[in-house]
Amino acid sequence: MSKTPENSQYRIPPGTKLIIVDAHDTIFKPDLSRTQADIFDDPMKKERITWMLRYGFLNFVEYFAVQKKIDIVISSDGQKRRLTGIARQFGVYDKLKAIYGAEHIDKWDYLKRLDKILEQCQVEARDAVFIGDSQVDRFSAEKYGVRFIQVPNTVSERTFSFNAFLDINFDRGDYGLELIDLHGIKQVSHNLSTPQLVEEIIRRREGVLAHLGPVVINEFEFQSADDVRVYLVREPSSENDIHWSDVVSPVEMESYHRIFDSLKNFLEDQSVYIQDCYAGSEASCRIPLRIITRNAWPNLFARHMFRHVSNEEMESFFPEYTLIHIPEFKVGSDGDEDIADHLILINLLKKLILIVGANSSNTIRKAVFFTLSFILPKNDMIPVRCSAIKGNDGSLSIFFGRDHGLKNTLCLNTNHAFFGDDCHGWTQHDFTNIEWGCRTPVDGLDEIQDPEIYAATRKFATILENTGINAKRRVVLERKNPQYHAIASFPIAHFQRVDRSGVSAFPKHIFIIIKDSMGVLPALGKLTREQAAVFLLLGYESRWNLSQQEEWPTISYYPFYNSDLSFYRESFYTGLLYEKLEHAQSECWLLNAIPVGPRKHDSALVNLTLLRRFVSAIQGDAMHQIEWHADRYWKFQSVCKFAGYPQAVLDPETAWEGEPERFLASNHLLKRAFSDRLSKYKDDLSPNLQDVIAWLVS
Repeated sequence: MSKTPENSQYRIPPGTKLIIVDAHDTIFKPDLSRTQADIFDDPMKKERITWMLRYGFLNFVEYFAVQKKIDIVISSDGQKRRLTGIARQFGVYDKLKAIYGAEHIDKWDYLKRLDKILEQCQVEARDAVFIGDSQVDRFSAEKYGVRFIQVPNTVSERTFSFNAFLDINFDRGDYGLELIDLHGIKQVSHNLSTPQLVEEIIRRREGVLAHLGPVVINEFEFQSADDVRVYLVREPSSENDIHWSDVVSPVEMESYHRIFDSLKNFLEDQSVYIQDCYAGSEASCRIPLRIITRNAWPNLFARHMFRHVSNEEMESFFPEYTLIHIPEFKVGSDGDEDIADHLILINLLKKLILIVGANSSNTIRKAVFFTLSFILPKNDMIPVRCSAIKGNDGSLSIFFGRDHGLKNTLCLNTNHAFFGDDCHGWTQHDFTNIEWGCRTPVDGLDEIQDPEIYAATRKFATILENTGINAKRRVVLERKNPQYHAIASFPIAHFQRVDRSGVSAFPKHIFIIIKDSMGVLPALGKLTREQAAVFLLLGYESRWNLSQQEEWPTISYYPFYNSDLSFYRESFYTGLLYEKLEHAQSECWLLNAIPVGPRKHDSALVNLTLLRRFVSAIQGDAMHQIEWHADRYWKFQSVCKFAGYPQAVLDPETAWEGEPERFLASNHLLKRAFSDRLSKYKDDLSPNLQDVIAWLVS
């Protein structure tokens, strides 16, 4: 079946020899991120605009210019020099026939002199097509007898993709893999259903079917996604927008080509699984995504995690980004000794993501969200890692914190509907879920404390990693490898109460879950939005190291509880997040998951019943049960009374009553640690956030 039917408005006619494409608002759209650089000098605009390449144009050029051998030229009223620069920046210049700028604009009617282009390219008007977005483009085509195809301009439709022009014959079985230069695949299993993928997993002995239907993945060399190194190809379209750090390592384009060429050789005569899906729920900002895996179970994971493409949508679907997951492939054999064997390699220019040497399913989710963390801000959305639930009145509550299992436990024990597990986007208009699945730790899971997650581990097609199974095929939720969590992955439809709309109004409540083994922060704090932004920037956690006799717990920081935001400077993201909180007028809360007071060498969680009651009281109509006072050490409102609980459970100063000197010393130590940590941001934050920091640590 061809993807572009004969009656499609986006069809390049057979026999076409020349494709002329308008530049501004046709193939280039404005970059809406906050780190813009000058690209064009446009005398018609008061401000210079940074432009980015429209979806699908790389595929469009590869398909028509390289494979179909049709000449492509760019026609614009801008400066040719700058057009050439941006074409080079996005890797399409060498595949274009020519670029025409302001010099080919008619001085009398301001139309484009397509006759000059036709003459210089030696093509008749009947053999050419002009693609544009405006009436000027249409009038130019009509004046010179060139067939005109109008596309939506980038202001009215930012998600339009030039993939709509591709005439890929899916009957051939390669499903467009040639566009990413992938050839010689023995067999492609395309968009298998969940039962089909479960059958493949069993047939290939990648896992076994347990009692009630979950799939237990067989023992393999397991890595946490945190153990997998992230590399980014250094290239001109993104190089200046990236905050290079220890988390994001650069790879030169030459090394990328060596690795990809070696990977292509590895895949020759192999079978692969393809899952086409969307990253994102809202049509205006979702990304068409293709997941290619060598094994069946990561393909099932992708099907669980991302939004399915309907049969109707599949008629016009083509991926914008492609992810290839091949854990058996080792980079080291290619001679790139400085590159880790377990890696995620992202080429933003080619829109290609490689995961090699790494088996953990979370590498797929991490790689996708890492990439989206670069893409989304360019479309006026910021990425957010949190769990989310929605009330009957439509109000949204989101939960930040490092303990993912605890976040889900709190989300699933309310009368709210589960909205999203981890990956979300926050726009100027709404809050959206990027995935439709859940991946959560389950080792030692208690059926009474976590009934919903426990039930999900017993449902058909749930993927269980690093878990045990007994002789009767009953799941044992214990770690096989003690270094890593036992993990369950499944669609959110496995939960009883789910909101699958994927789109919500702004969050009403922001819960920041911390683990304060210092014992000096309250059980519940009421934060201003400025204070919440600072606490999220800190990502504070402290724990006792039980293997050593320490005087104080170890303090750690995980900014925003999200390692996938490493494209940005932390202070820059803090400013964006604070703007969102302020615009939404969200109410912000600090939940302490560690008992207050002196609990040396004890990092046990606080009674979950207390945390749940806090959340229920805040979300419901029971706020009158909570009494507040101004914490004289931390300068925010903290709980001092809560119905049914003694003050020593809520208030640190009361809990430390018998050890006042150590209480003061603990406060001083934590304040000094916060001051040292936040000092590196003091020159990069807005004055109001700097004031909050000074107030907090004073």
